[in-house]
Amino acid sequence: MELLTTKRLRLRNFKPEEKNTLLSFYLDKDIGKYMYWGDIKEGDIAFMIERSLNRSFLDQGAYIYAVSYLKSDRLVGEIYLEKKSNFFILGYALKKSCQGHGYAYEILSALLKKLDTDFPLLNVRAVVDKNNIKSKNLLYRLGFHDDMYQPDSSSFITFSLYGPLC
Repeated sequence: MELLTTKRLRLRNFKPEEKNTLLSFYLDKDIGKYMYWGDIKEGDIAFMIERSLNRSFLDQGAYIYAVSYLKSDRLVGEIYLEKKSNFFILGYALKKSCQGHGYAYEILSALLKKLDTDFPLLNVRAVVDKNNIKSKNLLYRLGFHDDMYQPDSSSFITFSLYGPLC
């Protein structure tokens, strides 16, 4: 199910035939070093895709959505979105070959506008590895700010976006 489109991208549910692509994406050391899920297995991917198939956009709970090219529908990356009672938790990752082209900014800007329209009273929080400079800079550019203290032992920083999101 297509959930959102931009000039070059779409946000949609995952497809069963993307299992191997997703597995190699998650096992890529350049992507995985910024993730917190630990070891991921083929069964985890199958479960995620199965869970993705028949849900509507922004059901209550935590979901991972596919980001793909609008024309070819090839996978670009993913967006994690969890709807809580009074805020959203946001995460994202793009394939290494798709980074540096403005795709993350494009799809996240559109998503934030949609969230602001559909849920104007909810804020958004994003959790980022504190060593991921590119991701931190992207969040600043989108209007987020680092407002929560994280202990030195944590490798993650929380960024927040309050008020009107666009």
